[in-house]
Amino acid sequence: MGDMLKYEDCGLKNIWLASGFRYEDVDGLGPCLEIYDIDGLHRTIGRHLVDYKRRLTGVEIRFLRVEMGMSQKRLGDCLGVDEQSASLWERGKRRPTIAAERMLRLMYLEHIHGATRVTELIAQWNETDRQKDEVRQIFEETEVGWRLAA
Repeated sequence: MGDMLKYEDCGLKNIWLASGFRYEDVDGLGPCLEIYDIDGLHRTIGRHLVDYKRRLTGVEIRFLRVEMGMSQKRLGDCLGVDEQSASLWERGKRRPTIAAERMLRLMYLEHIHGATRVTELIAQWNETDRQKDEVRQIFEETEVGWRLAA
């Protein structure tokens, strides 16, 4: 892996890209960053958050909500809380219940796949209880799309 890019434009602070980007000179602007298949990258990041994180942080909740194109009010409605609660979660002032967080994960999977795989997700939740938080999450683009680097 050559030079990596710390990718913070998505709102997350621990995302690094090992490949799938380049800088291109644009007349009058200088070097501009181009990320290949940014939608695929965001889906891969979202799937990683849903599958492997212990508890979601506020910025991760916001990332998933924004990726689903939802307002805080709509998210709150779906999870049985008010808009203020969703805002507090995203700002890290309060944590959602485990049930609300799990429902958010299911909603995201439904959003990207069109159908949830509940049994698989339950098994992953059991596995996440045994995982440690990762300090740095590195993603790379491959011939078949974005993936978490080994």
